[in-house]
Amino acid sequence: MARAFKSTPKGFVADLERAERRLLRTLFQDVIQLLDDGRPGTPAAPIADRPEATGTDGDAFWDIVAGLGPLQDGGPGVADDAGPGAVPPPTAAPYRPAPEDPALARLLPDGVVGDGGDEGDGDAADRAAGEFRALTEDAVRRSKTQDLQRAVAALQANPVVLTEPEAVSFSRALNDVRLVLSSRLGIETEEDAERVHEVDDWSAATDVESYMALLYNFTTWLLETLMVALSTRLPD
Repeated sequence: MARAFKSTPKGFVADLERAERRLLRTLFQDVIQLLDDGRPGTPAAPIADRPEATGTDGDAFWDIVAGLGPLQDGGPGVADDAGPGAVPPPTAAPYRPAPEDPALARLLPDGVVGDGGDEGDGDAADRAAGEFRALTEDAVRRSKTQDLQRAVAALQANPVVLTEPEAVSFSRALNDVRLVLSSRLGIETEEDAERVHEVDDWSAATDVESYMALLYNFTTWLLETLMVALSTRLPD
């Protein structure tokens, strides 16, 4: 049976059974795979290619950009024989939509959130979020993958012994597992969390949801013990 993380002179230590360590490694590897499978395979589409960018309610600049078609004879833009001093048309900022998988969307949330205003403001916030995602999402994926890989490596031996930086990284990896499980379990409210928390008997698990609930509760408990242990190192 797992024993909570403790702060010791050797580091942050937890005693986990072989089956528990194997289970955690599998969970971490599953999230690594989710991050890798959900990686966009094509270049991010510019905002001008999106349907809402061509509407009259959007930002005027993006309406103009959306109207710039390919360079053709007699068409908009710079002519093929334009001189060296010609100014090229503006280029749309790269845009990347939020992941369709709800679990991946929890791992990679929007960095820019709308304020719930009118539709025009919502479109502008969506464009800003897509621009920000295009610039930052790949780096976030790499950082999360590195945390998860370090966590897999840390679970090779028992007891699990972590330095403070390793413990912080391990806590992030555990939290990412919890985010995925909470999405799969449909945890949106406190009532949902309480329903899942009531599932605490491994011998009574009979379906996928109950097993996932047990995994969620186990990773939540382990993360809480690690955070408590880390808090003992905080300066007074």
